[in-house]
Formats: sequence, structure tokens, C-alpha cells
Amino acid sequence: MNSAQQSGRPIGGADAERMSGPDALMLNMESASNPMHTLKVAVLDTARRGRPLDLDELTSVLPDYLGMFPRATQRLAWARGHGARPFWVRDNDFDVRQHLDERWVAAPGGRAELDEILSELAVRQLDRNRPLWGLTLVHGLADGRQAVVVRVHHAVADGLAALNTFMAATAGPGERVDRAPIDRTRIDHDDDELTHAARSESRRMIRDLPSAASALVRAFSAKRKAGDADLIPKPLTVRRTSFNARSGADRVCASGDIPLAAVQRLALATGTTVNGALHGVIAGAIRAELIARGEEPGVAVSIFGVCKDLASTRVQGNEIATAMAYLRSDLADPVERIAATGKSCAATVQCRREVGFELTDALATYTGRLGPVFRGLAANRAPLVMNNITTANMPGPRTTRWIGDTEVVDWISFALAIAPADVNLTTYSYAGKLSMGLIATPESMPDPARFLRRVADAAVEAADALERPTEETDDAAMAQEAS
Repeated sequence: MNSAQQSGRPIGGADAERMSGPDALMLNMESASNPMHTLKVAVLDTARRGRPLDLDELTSVLPDYLGMFPRATQRLAWARGHGARPFWVRDNDFDVRQHLDERWVAAPGGRAELDEILSELAVRQLDRNRPLWGLTLVHGLADGRQAVVVRVHHAVADGLAALNTFMAATAGPGERVDRAPIDRTRIDHDDDELTHAARSESRRMIRDLPSAASALVRAFSAKRKAGDADLIPKPLTVRRTSFNARSGADRVCASGDIPLAAVQRLALATGTTVNGALHGVIAGAIRAELIARGEEPGVAVSIFGVCKDLASTRVQGNEIATAMAYLRSDLADPVERIAATGKSCAATVQCRREVGFELTDALATYTGRLGPVFRGLAANRAPLVMNNITTANMPGPRTTRWIGDTEVVDWISFALAIAPADVNLTTYSYAGKLSMGLIATPESMPDPARFLRRVADAAVEAADALERPTEETDDAAMAQEAS
């Protein structure tokens, strides 16, 4: 956190807020072939209300609630000579109608048909002259259902902020969400004032360089001292697979789910966490996928985010740091695979928390556009990569949520497919299931729905393996019978 943020001083005048380093990193990663918005999908059952939603209703109702989400009515403003980190300022011309549209799925309106629309929305980039979100109302789903698909830039919200936004915008059965109207007060900003504020912050950052360097030294020292270091992959040591294929601007999406209880049982049986068991299941799917492609499965590596504070109720910003874990797709035994993967996940999460999050904030703030430039240059050239797949796993609500008299029967999140790891699998627990959203490039994942079926199959395979008696249990049973 920089000195201005620590002091709580406004930067750039009334209602102007300098974008944080981690948020700006997400903004600067975007290019014509690399969209940086995520998709948040709520599948709605409007049977109880007796009529479907329409755009006129959304246009009328949304302004009464968007006040609880400041970024929903803020746009970007750049200071001259300081383009790496723009400011958030109030959009005085905000018009909710500019953020809404609608689509109709093809018959029969199942997952596959919805996923086709999501694949198209995944590459429809947001207008940077307006607040960085858009909402598409989807009609024609099976059983008379609809979907609300929100495109939101990753500079606005990470996974936890998006989940908190969903929770704030919905309620439990019989409950209501309190109104929070948009503040229509006009607040103008001065370009010269923004430039002056950015220059002042740059001078403060130069003065803070010694403390940033100290944070870097402390972080490396903590990593060296971390236990189980052999369980944590080292950067840029990962072999490329076909998951890291040279790719273009297209994206493909697939959605699915597996029972949360099944993964919880696997975690309990193998002595790991739900996160570890889930990644062990994903390792099984990767193994099956690579074998089907005629490749040696080997050991895969995932990068996932670790939240700074899972209890936070923030609805904006990026406060995560990445962690790398081995997915033991080299192991044929599904139980061993989950146990070994779970150990790596646990070790890397513990290491991340010991290292802390200060370094991530500082690097993102000081490096500006250098990280995205390096990624762009190395994505399709470097022989070794950081990871083969990007994953996320967030704990969500245990029961379905409601918007008035409309039940949200499914909640699905799709993150980012960023080269050279063009496959991204995001899971949220929702109402007793793990809801999965897979986004990838077609070059790296030609059939994303098939891969999600492999995930489900890997969970079943592991459960079946746990139920099969081993030689040790057979011997114990025979001894008991003999006695």
C-alpha cells in the first residue's frame, strides 16, 4: 500500500481515486486479443413471479440499487504522462441503458446453448469511456428460465469482491435487499489537478523505494525459509503442454457442476482441504485429457489466487496474491493423486500467507506496464512457462439466493484465459454443489465441455477407489474371520 493510501488522503480531488497497482495491472494486461473482463452468470427461475424479466424492468430498478457499488458509476480518467494508473472518477453522464442488452439462446436452451452465448460475450470488450461493466439478459433457457450475465472488468473486482457483490445484490428466501440509489450529484474533476496529484504520488513512491526494496528482501527470505519448499513449484520451470498452445483472440466457455459433498468426502478421506481435493480431481481430468491427446501427462502446475482476507465484505478491488501448486497428473492412482496434490496446495497457501501480500501490491504499483509487456513477449516464445492451468475456488452460499420473488438457481463465474496458460477453471460452491466455469482458447481446449465431464469423471473415479478394499483391508478382514 502506498503512502497516500495509508494516510487516507484523497488523490486527485473530490471523488477522484487513483487506481491501485493490482487493479491497474489487470487493466494494462488487456489487448485486442486478451480481454480482461470476467463473466458472472445468474440463472433465474421466474416461475413464482409468473412473468419473465425484461429490459424495461431492469432499466427502472437497477438505479435504485447501484449506489451500493461505487465502481458501477465510475469511469476512468487519465492524468497526462501517468497512463499506467488512471483515476476512478464519477461518470456524470451515467446512463444505465448504455450498459444493458439482451440475447436469446437457441433451442433447446440448455447449458451448451448458453455456453455459446457466453463464449461470444467473453470477447466483447468493455468501453473504457464508461463504467467497466455490462449486463446481458438472456432469454429462452429450458424450463422457462432466464440468465443475467454480467461482464465486469477484472480491474473493478476480483473473485471475492464479485462474490460479495452477488451476496449484497441478492437475499435469502423471504428477505429483501435494501435500496441504495445512485448519487446523482454532479462532481467535475480537473485534468491539471489529476496530473498534479499523480506527480505528487510519484515523488512519494520514490521516497518509499527503500521500504519497497525491504519488503522484497523479506519476501524472498520468507520463501527460502518456508517449510516443504520441494512441494512448491519454482517460477518459469514448467514444461509446456498443449494447454499452452499458441492462441488467438477467440474464447470458448463451458459450465457444469459436481456435488460439493463428494469433494468434501474426498478431502476428509485423504487428509486435505476441499481446495486440495478439488485440485486433485482437476489433476485427474488433466491426466485423462492429455492421454487422450496422445501426450505424456507428467506433473502439471496450477496458479490460483489466495485472498488477503476471506472475511472481507469489499465489493471492489483486487486483494489477492498468486500461488503455484503441483497437480499430480503423473500419478495413476486417484487417491494418491489427490493426497499429493493436496499437500502441494496446502504448502503453497501457507507459504503465501507467511510471505504476505505487501510485495504483490508493491510490485504491481511500481512495475506499471512492464509485467504485461513481458507476458506479451514471452507468452508464445518461452520454452518454459509459469503454469499449465489457472484455477480458482471460492466458498459461496449454502442455499440459493433470491432477487425479490425470483430464485437464483445457479451462479457461475468465468475468469480470464491469459496466454501462455490459456485454460482457466473457476469454481464457486453454491447451494450444495461446486459450480464450474471453464474459459479457454479453442487452440488450448478444443472441447471445454468434455474437459468438465472429465472433472466429474475424476471425482467419481476417486470415490470409487476409496470404496474398493485394499490388500491391507483384505488381509485384516481375513484375519478377523479366522479369529
